[in-house]
Amino acid sequence: MIKDFKKKSLWSKLVMTAMLICMAHPTQAQLIAGKTNALLWGTLTPNFSLELVTSDKTSVMAGGFYSMDQNPLDCSIKGVEGQVRYWVSGRPMVQSFIGLGVQAMRYNAVFSDTHHFGDAAGPGLVYGYVLPLNKRFNIEFSAGISLMWYREKRYDKGMPEPGDYNTTGHKIMPMGLGVSCTYIFK
Repeated sequence: MIKDFKKKSLWSKLVMTAMLICMAHPTQAQLIAGKTNALLWGTLTPNFSLELVTSDKTSVMAGGFYSMDQNPLDCSIKGVEGQVRYWVSGRPMVQSFIGLGVQAMRYNAVFSDTHHFGDAAGPGLVYGYVLPLNKRFNIEFSAGISLMWYREKRYDKGMPEPGDYNTTGHKIMPMGLGVSCTYIFK
């Protein structure tokens, strides 16, 4: 019982010390922005991302997208993405950036009478340019490339779905392709 008390006491001292160090460190306001990709909305895929400025030249972005199962393109995708961005211009959320990202998705599509149902994930590199419209609104143009590993159930339309994934591999795919509308909260 005495050992448990000493462990709890040591733990509380460490937490208090960490809190004092954090309060003594000078703080500055962080920019945070919400954005949506208009190109994905054009394919009936709602999406939303948040971006947080982490330093004078870096930010992190995370988001998700989800398309409806029934749409005119006869495909659906659901996924998440994240990026660490380096702002070449020296000022976050203004002008050009280079991003290192990762993307993961589940897809269900029919192309040329072949059904594809599977998962894909992989890293990529994105370049973008942000055009400030005013203090709160920006338009972001971005495009990139990624190496995606996938596994899928591939079968001809009208045939029964296989019980397990029957195709695996990797492909070079576009990543971060978009024209995004951005609102800066703070």
